[in-house]
Amino acid sequence: LAFPLSFAPDLKFQGFEELRFAPGMFNPQSDTYFTYVFAVRLEGTHKIDSDFVRTFLFKYYRGLCEAVGADRNPPLDLDKISVSVKKGEDQRSGAEVFLSEVVMFDAFVTGKPLTLNIEIVAADDPNAKATCLFALASPKPKSDKVWKLLYGLRPRFSCDGGASDHDRTKRRDREGDHDHAPR
Repeated sequence: LAFPLSFAPDLKFQGFEELRFAPGMFNPQSDTYFTYVFAVRLEGTHKIDSDFVRTFLFKYYRGLCEAVGADRNPPLDLDKISVSVKKGEDQRSGAEVFLSEVVMFDAFVTGKPLTLNIEIVAADDPNAKATCLFALASPKPKSDKVWKLLYGLRPRFSCDGGASDHDRTKRRDREGDHDHAPR
Protein backbone atom coordinates (compact mmCIF):
# COMPACT_ATOMS: atom_id res chain seq x y z
CA LEU A 1 0.00 0.00 0.00
CA ALA A 2 1.39 3.38 -0.93
CA PHE A 3 1.60 6.30 1.46
CA PRO A 4 -0.27 8.44 2.05
CA LEU A 5 -2.67 5.65 3.03
CA SER A 6 -6.23 6.19 1.82
CA PHE A 7 -7.66 5.13 5.19
CA ALA A 8 -5.21 7.18 7.28
CA PRO A 9 -4.65 10.47 5.42
CA ASP A 10 -3.42 12.12 8.64
CA LEU A 11 -0.19 10.14 8.24
CA LYS A 12 1.58 12.65 6.00
CA PHE A 13 4.39 10.44 4.70
CA GLN A 14 5.63 9.12 1.40
CA GLY A 15 6.54 5.45 1.24
CA PHE A 16 4.76 2.10 1.39
CA GLU A 17 3.44 -0.61 3.67
CA GLU A 18 3.39 -4.38 3.25
CA LEU A 19 1.23 -6.69 5.37
CA ARG A 20 1.17 -10.44 5.93
CA PHE A 21 -1.85 -11.95 7.68
CA ALA A 22 -1.97 -15.18 9.69
CA PRO A 23 -4.37 -17.76 8.18
CA GLY A 24 -7.04 -17.04 10.81
CA MET A 25 -6.73 -13.25 10.70
CA PHE A 26 -10.42 -12.60 10.05
CA ASN A 27 -11.85 -15.56 12.01
CA PRO A 28 -12.67 -14.62 15.63
CA GLN A 29 -12.60 -18.33 16.64
CA SER A 30 -9.08 -18.86 15.25
CA ASP A 31 -5.94 -19.05 17.40
CA THR A 32 -4.43 -16.51 14.99
CA TYR A 33 -7.35 -14.08 14.90
CA PHE A 34 -6.14 -10.55 14.10
CA THR A 35 -2.52 -11.76 14.10
CA TYR A 36 -0.28 -10.27 11.43
CA VAL A 37 2.97 -8.49 10.62
CA PHE A 38 3.52 -5.30 8.72
CA ALA A 39 6.50 -3.40 7.43
CA VAL A 40 6.45 0.32 6.66
CA ARG A 41 9.11 2.16 4.66
CA LEU A 42 8.94 5.94 5.02
CA GLU A 43 10.86 8.21 2.70
CA GLY A 44 13.34 10.41 4.57
CA THR A 45 14.89 9.86 7.95
CA HIS A 46 12.68 10.14 11.00
CA LYS A 47 13.43 10.15 14.70
CA ILE A 48 11.61 7.09 15.97
CA ASP A 49 10.74 7.33 19.64
CA SER A 50 7.73 6.45 21.80
CA ASP A 51 5.88 9.63 20.84
CA PHE A 52 6.37 8.97 17.11
CA VAL A 53 5.15 5.37 17.48
CA ARG A 54 2.16 6.39 19.61
CA THR A 55 1.07 9.08 17.14
CA PHE A 56 1.66 6.84 14.13
CA LEU A 57 -0.35 3.94 15.56
CA PHE A 58 -3.17 6.19 16.77
CA LYS A 59 -3.64 7.83 13.37
CA TYR A 60 -3.25 4.49 11.57
CA TYR A 61 -5.79 2.53 13.64
CA ARG A 62 -8.27 5.36 14.10
CA GLY A 63 -8.22 5.91 10.34
CA LEU A 64 -8.57 2.17 9.70
CA CYS A 65 -11.53 1.82 12.08
CA GLU A 66 -13.18 4.93 10.68
CA ALA A 67 -12.79 3.87 7.03
CA VAL A 68 -13.62 0.17 7.38
CA GLY A 69 -16.32 0.61 10.01
CA ALA A 70 -18.06 3.62 8.42
CA ASP A 71 -21.26 1.70 7.66
CA ARG A 72 -21.50 -0.23 10.94
CA ASN A 73 -24.71 -0.01 12.90
CA PRO A 74 -24.30 0.84 15.68
CA PRO A 75 -21.34 3.02 14.70
CA LEU A 76 -17.91 2.44 16.24
CA ASP A 77 -17.09 4.84 19.08
CA LEU A 78 -13.80 6.17 17.68
CA ASP A 79 -13.23 8.21 20.84
CA LYS A 80 -12.48 4.93 22.64
CA ILE A 81 -9.42 4.22 20.50
CA SER A 82 -6.20 4.65 22.46
CA VAL A 83 -2.54 3.74 22.19
CA SER A 84 0.09 3.23 24.87
CA VAL A 85 3.77 2.71 24.10
CA LYS A 86 6.82 1.92 26.17
CA LYS A 87 10.38 1.11 25.17
CA GLY A 88 11.76 -2.35 25.63
CA GLU A 89 14.55 -4.57 24.37
CA ASP A 90 14.46 -7.61 22.13
CA GLN A 91 15.72 -10.43 24.34
CA ARG A 92 17.59 -12.12 21.49
CA SER A 93 19.18 -9.24 19.62
CA GLY A 94 19.21 -6.44 22.18
CA ALA A 95 17.50 -4.17 19.63
CA GLU A 96 15.23 -1.40 20.86
CA VAL A 97 11.58 -2.43 20.66
CA PHE A 98 8.47 -0.32 21.09
CA LEU A 99 5.91 -2.31 23.07
CA SER A 100 2.48 -0.99 22.20
CA GLU A 101 -1.09 -1.65 23.19
CA VAL A 102 -3.80 -0.42 20.84
CA VAL A 103 -7.37 -0.36 22.13
CA MET A 104 -9.49 -0.35 18.99
CA PHE A 105 -12.26 -2.26 17.23
CA ASP A 106 -12.43 -5.17 14.83
CA ALA A 107 -13.98 -3.00 12.14
CA PHE A 108 -13.69 -5.84 9.58
CA VAL A 109 -15.71 -8.67 11.14
CA THR A 110 -17.26 -8.26 14.58
CA GLY A 111 -17.34 -4.53 15.27
CA LYS A 112 -16.39 -5.39 18.86
CA PRO A 113 -13.64 -3.76 20.92
CA LEU A 114 -10.22 -5.33 20.46
CA THR A 115 -6.94 -4.81 22.28
CA LEU A 116 -4.00 -5.39 19.97
CA ASN A 117 -0.47 -5.99 21.28
CA ILE A 118 2.10 -4.62 18.86
CA GLU A 119 5.90 -4.76 18.95
CA ILE A 120 7.78 -2.47 16.60
CA VAL A 121 11.45 -2.30 15.69
CA ALA A 122 12.80 0.57 13.60
CA ALA A 123 15.75 0.75 11.23
CA ASP A 124 17.23 3.33 8.89
CA ASP A 125 18.46 2.87 5.35
CA PRO A 126 20.97 5.75 5.13
CA ASN A 127 21.76 4.99 1.47
CA ALA A 128 18.15 5.56 0.43
CA LYS A 129 17.35 8.09 3.16
CA ALA A 130 14.45 6.00 4.45
CA THR A 131 13.17 4.84 7.82
CA CYS A 132 11.51 1.47 8.27
CA LEU A 133 9.22 0.03 10.91
CA PHE A 134 8.57 -3.68 11.35
CA ALA A 135 5.58 -4.63 13.50
CA LEU A 136 4.33 -7.86 15.03
CA ALA A 137 0.67 -7.71 16.05
CA SER A 138 -1.75 -9.98 17.90
CA PRO A 139 -4.47 -9.69 20.52
CA LYS A 140 -2.97 -12.77 22.19
CA PRO A 141 -0.89 -12.31 25.36
CA LYS A 142 2.89 -12.48 24.92
CA SER A 143 2.88 -15.89 26.63
CA ASP A 144 0.79 -17.38 23.78
CA LYS A 145 2.51 -19.69 21.27
CA VAL A 146 1.61 -17.33 18.39
CA TRP A 147 4.25 -14.88 19.65
CA LYS A 148 6.98 -17.49 19.24
CA LEU A 149 6.02 -17.69 15.56
CA LEU A 150 5.91 -13.89 15.25
CA TYR A 151 9.31 -13.50 16.94
CA GLY A 152 10.73 -15.98 14.43
CA LEU A 153 9.90 -13.50 11.65
CA ARG A 154 11.75 -10.52 13.17
CA PRO A 155 15.30 -11.58 12.14
CA ARG A 156 14.13 -11.66 8.51
CA PHE A 157 13.44 -7.91 8.55
CA SER A 158 15.82 -5.45 6.93
CA CYS A 159 15.25 -1.87 5.84
CA ASP A 160 16.70 -2.38 2.36
CA GLY A 161 13.68 -3.98 0.73
CA GLY A 162 12.47 -6.14 3.59
CA ALA A 163 14.72 -9.20 3.29
CA SER A 164 17.70 -9.82 5.54
CA ASP A 165 21.17 -10.78 4.23
CA HIS A 166 20.40 -14.37 5.26
CA ASP A 167 17.18 -14.44 3.19
CA ARG A 168 18.85 -12.85 0.14
CA THR A 169 21.68 -15.41 0.30
CA LYS A 170 19.21 -18.31 0.56
CA ARG A 171 17.22 -16.93 -2.39
CA ARG A 172 20.37 -16.50 -4.54
CA ASP A 173 21.52 -20.02 -3.67
CA ARG A 174 18.11 -21.45 -4.50
CA GLU A 175 18.03 -19.55 -7.80
CA GLY A 176 21.58 -20.56 -8.71
CA ASP A 177 23.10 -17.07 -8.56
CA HIS A 178 26.44 -17.84 -6.91
CA ASP A 179 28.41 -15.03 -8.57
CA HIS A 180 27.28 -12.38 -6.12
CA ALA A 181 28.35 -12.14 -2.53
CA PRO A 182 25.66 -11.31 0.00
CA ARG A 183 25.26 -7.64 0.78
